[in-house]
Amino acid sequence: MIVIGLGVMGSATAWQLARRGLSVLGLDQFEAGHERGSSHGRARVIRRVYGEGEIYMPLLERADALWDGMEAESGRTFLHRTGGLDIGPASSALVSNAAATAQSHGVTHERLSAAGIMARFPALNLPDHYEGIYAPDSGMLLSDAINTWLRETAVADGADLRWQTPVLGWRRDGQAYRAETAAGEFAAHRLVIAAGAWAGCLLPELDHVLAIERQVVAWYDPAAELGDLPVFQVEPEDGIRPYIMPPLSGDGLKIGVYGHLGQRGAEMRDGFPPGADDDAHLRSSLDRWLPGMAGATQLMKECRFTRTYDDRFIIGTLPRDPGVVLLSPCSGHGYKFAPAIGEAAADLVTGEELRIDLTPFSVERVLQ
Repeated sequence: MIVIGLGVMGSATAWQLARRGLSVLGLDQFEAGHERGSSHGRARVIRRVYGEGEIYMPLLERADALWDGMEAESGRTFLHRTGGLDIGPASSALVSNAAATAQSHGVTHERLSAAGIMARFPALNLPDHYEGIYAPDSGMLLSDAINTWLRETAVADGADLRWQTPVLGWRRDGQAYRAETAAGEFAAHRLVIAAGAWAGCLLPELDHVLAIERQVVAWYDPAAELGDLPVFQVEPEDGIRPYIMPPLSGDGLKIGVYGHLGQRGAEMRDGFPPGADDDAHLRSSLDRWLPGMAGATQLMKECRFTRTYDDRFIIGTLPRDPGVVLLSPCSGHGYKFAPAIGEAAADLVTGEELRIDLTPFSVERVLQ
């Protein structure tokens, strides 16, 4: 099996395939732990209720079980359950969807008024007509540590992961798939493409449905005591929607804004370093919801979101060639699902019965 792209989705797939005893070759154009994709960073949000909609809950529940299993196997803590809030006007889709998914799947949660939220978490500042869904089991995933563990475990189980090996193209040759690189061609019986912002380069028929977006996140010194602030996101009327994480082990207060500065296009594969405009945009959003809390800038980092028209993932086999699996769990909210998506990709590759209905994420839907 060949896996192209070794971000968290490709690494999770290699891990799942290798532990099933299959021969796995993983290829990535950059070095291990690189920051050119969207998997890097010390921590990522994981939410146990899902304002993006019901279709994600089976994936989320399977991923939650697998995160627990990875912690038990490794003897390490990958998930810090800080609690989490989905906040917006009482009538907003985010709040209503979060409440509906929590109720339909029996997830422990509370629905809180703005006053109730601010009484519990005084650092927050919200308009009176806002509400939030609080889930105590939401939290933060230690993404860099997870990425390393997935790679190391896959290799220990026999996977061959090769870095700085760009795939120039691929083709089907009878029953085999051949991946062309500067180091020569590699052949396998199945192919998984998990190339993130570069997926469209390998699958031209999908390039037009994958928008490459420059994203910047920042960490700030907290200017005052934050208390037991949970992870949270806010969906305001103006659409400037931030996701914010409390400090963890000496890190600063982290913020990103979905859509950031709206910089999209193929040229965003290369991107450019964060600057004053990025800092000002993120500080403004942080100050809106946590007034006076943004101290000195610790760090800013750029990554790349690969977005679909409906921000929904693409996971499945190619209609023209079912021996090729595409993973594009994209649009800025995929990381938390990684072990479940890696498992599903391995099931697709081996022809085993799927544990999750992937119909909502099919390749066919974006090609219509």
